[in-house]
Amino acid sequence: MRRANRMRPGRLPAFAIASLWILGTVPSIAAQPPSPLPSGPRSLPDLLKAEASILDTLDTAVFEARRAESQMKAAETDRKAAEARMATAESALRSARGREGEARARLQATLRLHRTAEPFGSAVVQVLLGDDEDLSRRAALLARLSARQAAEVAAITESVAVAESAEFRAGIERAAAWALARTGRDARTRLDEEVGLHRALLDALERDRSLQTRRAAEMTESVRQLARTIAERRSDRPGPVDFDRLKGRVKVPLAGARVAVAFGDVIHPVFKTRTPHPGLTMEFPGAQSRNIRVAAFGRVAWVGRMRGLGSTVLVDHASGWFSVYGGLSEVNLPAGTVVREGDILGRVAPGPGEAAVRLYFELRKDAEAVDPRPYLAK
Repeated sequence: MRRANRMRPGRLPAFAIASLWILGTVPSIAAQPPSPLPSGPRSLPDLLKAEASILDTLDTAVFEARRAESQMKAAETDRKAAEARMATAESALRSARGREGEARARLQATLRLHRTAEPFGSAVVQVLLGDDEDLSRRAALLARLSARQAAEVAAITESVAVAESAEFRAGIERAAAWALARTGRDARTRLDEEVGLHRALLDALERDRSLQTRRAAEMTESVRQLARTIAERRSDRPGPVDFDRLKGRVKVPLAGARVAVAFGDVIHPVFKTRTPHPGLTMEFPGAQSRNIRVAAFGRVAWVGRMRGLGSTVLVDHASGWFSVYGGLSEVNLPAGTVVREGDILGRVAPGPGEAAVRLYFELRKDAEAVDPRPYLAK
């Protein structure tokens, strides 16, 4: 792995970038929703006026954006399926109408033959002219034509019923396709609104010292809460994993990733606010979701949402060691699951419109954060 530049004057500070990256990978339809925000219009002035949590506002905006994106994709998939069913129903309708027309044409031909044969097949003619062989053949032909006529009438009746059913199904699918297209457009609008809100808040954070101060204070409290959560679950019993012997050999949880934001507090270049970042923010380029793998043998101690980190998993490795995985879009293993090195813990996915996935990763010993870099394999 290589280390990226942490900060450059005039650009978004590293932790603001990290926060955007982490939050951008958190929400999904299956993920836990963030803390509710005040009701009413979701506009930046309203949210700031209501003094909503900065981290919750960021988290909620991205959560709603991801949910809208999922709804938009689902609606598009369903719309295409409805259009395919509509095409099938319309094809069945054309075929049924064609069979109906063919049956009617055959019936007309049968009726013409019937009219031609009928005078020579009546019982009166047979009595007057005797048992003429030609008349017998005509009578037999008339009987066959009558049976054929009855069959053609039945075929028309069946074809009309099939055509009416196909027409009804085609109408339903047309309506479904229209409704799904409307749903997709509405979801696209919500997605744009939430992504715009998220970006607007990040821009406001760069211009407003008070917002930066609020965000830094919230993140500080979130880190303390993480430490308390670990302390409540800490076990003194010795475990089979000795992290001191694993230095330089722990596999990167997000395979192939680079370190985008390094371990340590991030100081805003203008406002000088200090925001804790007691771990690594890792990045892997690409628009596809990626697996997150467990760093070492242990037990899933806690799964939940941590403010500023999103969906988070704690793994207890015993002997006081924990690993922390934040920003997951999916969590595959519930609390209490025994895991081994390399097991798939969950996945991370890019935020809406982004071209990379990110993971926040920590190592802690007795609830104190430890720089993971020396432990990770190169």
